[in-house]
Amino acid sequence: MLLTRRILAAFASVLAAACSGDPAAPDVPPVVAVSASGGLTTIASGSTVQLAAKLTDKRGNPVNSATFTWSSANSAIASVNAAGLVTGIQAGTTSLSATSTGTTGSITLTVTPGTPAKLVIATQPSGAASGVRLVTQPVVEVRDNADNVVPSATTTVNVALVGSGTVTGAISLAASQGVARFTDLTVSGLVGGRSLQFFAPGLTPVTSGVFDLAPGPAARVAFVGSPPRLRSGLPSASAVQVQLRDLEGNDAPVAGRRVTVTSSGGAGVTALTNGTALTNAQGRALFSTLTVTGLAGTRVLSFAADSITAVATATLSLVGGLPVRLFLERDAPNGAEQGVPIALAPIVRMLDSVGNSAADAGVSVRAALTGGAGSLTNNTAVTDTLGRATFTGLTFTEGIGTRGLQFSADGLVGVSSRSIAVAPPDTAAQPARIRTTLSAADTVGRVLELSATTTSVLPFVQARNAAGDVMGTGGVRWVVRDPSRASVGFDGRITGVLPGRTFVVAQASRTPSVADSLLVFVPRNGTGPILRATLPSYRVATDTFSIVVELVPRDERPLSAADLEIAWPGSAAFPFSPFNVTSITTLRSGVVAQTVDAQQNVRVTWTSATPVAGPVQLVRLVCRVNQRNVGNQVVFTLNQLLTGDLTDVTAVTSIFNPVVIVP
Repeated sequence: MLLTRRILAAFASVLAAACSGDPAAPDVPPVVAVSASGGLTTIASGSTVQLAAKLTDKRGNPVNSATFTWSSANSAIASVNAAGLVTGIQAGTTSLSATSTGTTGSITLTVTPGTPAKLVIATQPSGAASGVRLVTQPVVEVRDNADNVVPSATTTVNVALVGSGTVTGAISLAASQGVARFTDLTVSGLVGGRSLQFFAPGLTPVTSGVFDLAPGPAARVAFVGSPPRLRSGLPSASAVQVQLRDLEGNDAPVAGRRVTVTSSGGAGVTALTNGTALTNAQGRALFSTLTVTGLAGTRVLSFAADSITAVATATLSLVGGLPVRLFLERDAPNGAEQGVPIALAPIVRMLDSVGNSAADAGVSVRAALTGGAGSLTNNTAVTDTLGRATFTGLTFTEGIGTRGLQFSADGLVGVSSRSIAVAPPDTAAQPARIRTTLSAADTVGRVLELSATTTSVLPFVQARNAAGDVMGTGGVRWVVRDPSRASVGFDGRITGVLPGRTFVVAQASRTPSVADSLLVFVPRNGTGPILRATLPSYRVATDTFSIVVELVPRDERPLSAADLEIAWPGSAAFPFSPFNVTSITTLRSGVVAQTVDAQQNVRVTWTSATPVAGPVQLVRLVCRVNQRNVGNQVVFTLNQLLTGDLTDVTAVTSIFNPVVIVP
C-alpha cells in the first residue's frame, strides 16, 4: 500500500514537471548561428571572408559534431564554398546560409566594388563627320575585374584614334564616380572606318566598335581633272569641273551651292561667259559651256563657292578659236623671177576674232594675181595643224612688172601681199655658194646691230662658183624678210626703218636655196636687252647643228625672268620639214623647256631669285638635217622679259630665221 502511494506520487511529480517545465532540462527548437570572421559584414569584390556556423539542439546544447551545407541567396553577388569561404563578386547585398539536420541559419553580407582593373565603354561613339563633334559622345567606365563600376575611381582616361587622321577635344578626362563622360571629341581625316581606343595607367584598355567617318562640311573648292585647254570664244569640249571638299580633302556632297569662275592674267582683255554653276548631289559643279575669249596664252581660273573662303585655281591654256580672217605670216619677197618658184614661200596663217592663230587643219587657201595680167601655178595650199598654209612652189608663169597676191579662203576675210616686182628670167651667172658677214674684216660675225634706227650698213658678201672660185655678185639678189623693220638695196646696203629685228638674205636669183643671211637688230635706243639666237649653217643631209638661244642685256641692267616660244614647221614625220630637233637642253638653273604641240613647238621660261648680269644662255636645240635645198624658218616669240625694259623686242612678235642650207 505504501509502495503504491510512493509510485503514484512519483508519477504525479513527473507529470507536473512535464506540464510546467524544468529549468534544468529545457526543450527548445534547434538553432544554427552564422558569423563572419572578424565580424565583417561588408567585403570588396574579389575579396573573401570565412563564415562559421554553430548548431544548438533543443536543449540549447551545442552540437559539436554538426556538419553544415552552405548556400548563397544570390551567387552572382557572393559565392560560398563547402567550407563556408565567401568570395565577393558583384556589388550588392545577399544572404549566406548554413543548414544542418534541417535547421538553417543565415547572415547578410554586402559586396562593394573592388580595385579598378579595366575600362569598359558604356556608350559607343557614333555619328562621326570629319572635323565635326561626334553626335554620340562615348562614355567610359572604370570597373573592377567583376565588371563593377568603381565609384571611388578618379583615374584619368585617355583617348586615341585607331586609323589615319586625328582626334581632338578633351582627349584626357578624369573619371567622376568611376565614369568618364566625353563631350567634345572630334575626329578628322579621310572618310572610312575608325575606332577610338581608351586607356589609363594600370588598367586594361578598351577599343570602341568601328564607326564610319563621313565627310565634314564643305570648306573649300577643288579643281577636278587636268588643267583645261580652251579655244578662244568656243565652249569647252568637255565640262570643266570643281568639287566641294571638307578641310581634310573629302568630297562634300552638298547640293545647290553656287560656284562662280573668274579669269585673271594674260595679255589684253579677257571675256568669260557661262561662268556660274550649281553643285549637284555629289557637291560637284559642272561648267559645260564655259567660254573664254581673249589673246592666246595662259589664264588663271579662280572658282569661288558661296560661303566658302578658300578658292580653287587652275591654269588655263587658251588657244585660238574659229578662224575669221587670213594673215600673212611670211609675205612674198619684194621681187620674183618669172618661171622660178617664189622663195621663200609665202605662209598664210588663219586668225580668230581677236587675232589668235586658229589651228584648224585642212582648210584650202587660194592665191590670186592682182595688179596686172599674168598667171600663177601652185597657187593652192592647205593649212597644217597650226592653221598655216605654206605656198611651196608658187610661181609667176606669165606677166612682168609690179604685181600683187590676194589670198582667200571660203568664209574668211582675205589678205593681200606687198607689191612684187616680177622680172624676166635671170640670165646672170649663178653662184654655187654665197657667204655674207658683217664686213670684209669680220667674216665670222653674222648678227648685225645697228647703232641707231636709221643707220645704214653695207655688209660683206662673197659669191663662189662650183669650183670654189670667187665670182661676181651679179647673180645675187638681196631680200629682207620684214621690210617694216629694215630695207635692203640692190647692193645689199641695209638701212633701219623701225625698231625690231629681221633677217636679210643674200640668195642666188634663180636658185634661192643657195643663200646666206644676217640677223639685223634695229634698236629703239641702242642699249636695251635683246633675244639672240645663233645662225647655223649645214651642208648635207644627216648633218647636225645647234641653235643656242640667249638673252643679252646691253645696258648693264641684270635680268631675272623671261618667257618665250620657239617654233619650227614640222618634224621628221613630215616630208616638207628640212630638219627636226633631236634634243632640247636647258643651259642654266631655273630654265624650263616644254614641248607644247605636235609640231614640236617649245615654250621656254626662266626665273631667277637673284637678277643675273651679262648674257643669259637659255636653251640649246640640237637639230638633224632631213632635206637639202629646202628653205626653212625658226620663229622666236618673246612674250615677257622682266627687269629688262623691252627696248628692242615687241611682245608677241615673230622673228623669222631662215636656216641656211649650203649645197
